[in-house]
Amino acid sequence: MSDVITEKPDVHDMVVVHRTFRRSCAELPDLVRGLRPGDTARAALVVDAVRFLLMGLEAHHVSEDEFLWPRLAARAADQAETIARMEEQHHRLDELVTRVTGALDGLAADPRQLLCAQVADQLVDLGAVLTSHMDEEERTILPLAAECLTVAAWERLGEISLAQLDKKHLLRAFSALMAVATPEEQRTILTKAPVPARLLWRLTGRRSHARWEARLYGT
Repeated sequence: MSDVITEKPDVHDMVVVHRTFRRSCAELPDLVRGLRPGDTARAALVVDAVRFLLMGLEAHHVSEDEFLWPRLAARAADQAETIARMEEQHHRLDELVTRVTGALDGLAADPRQLLCAQVADQLVDLGAVLTSHMDEEERTILPLAAECLTVAAWERLGEISLAQLDKKHLLRAFSALMAVATPEEQRTILTKAPVPARLLWRLTGRRSHARWEARLYGT
């Protein structure tokens, strides 16, 4: 190991990120099944929520594939089997994401019952594999990362994820994260966030996200 670990990174932020994915995977299938034929306005809103999930998932996995797995493999050779399993699970998730993505344009244009049921089932399959993957990642990979990576390396992982997102989605992603965080987690996230992100969330992000959720969930 070339780096001397003098301070362990706080890897709990990934648990909060995972929580956003868990929530979406639990709720989106029912939202898709609830679409009515001809209601393209509602379909566009739900499809947007699905695309947002898939976009965030892709950004999250790119950072792990390009940065996390290679560094852990170099620093924890005895965990090669676990890391390889994580990579294989990502490949399976990529396949499931591709299946869902391929149906979204049609769903937005014509939310007919058969297609809604098909996409909802695909989302259930995606959610099952993703949940199992995140469970194992939280049990094995996060403790390993806390032991093997520097604080700077862990922060770099987050930077790579954010760089995958279009700038117009950054506030939405930050607001989604804050929406599932506990008050204590929110305080920790805010201390790490850049000043512009903190200000935007307090000024507009929190309210705009609440309005978007009200439209999506009908609350």
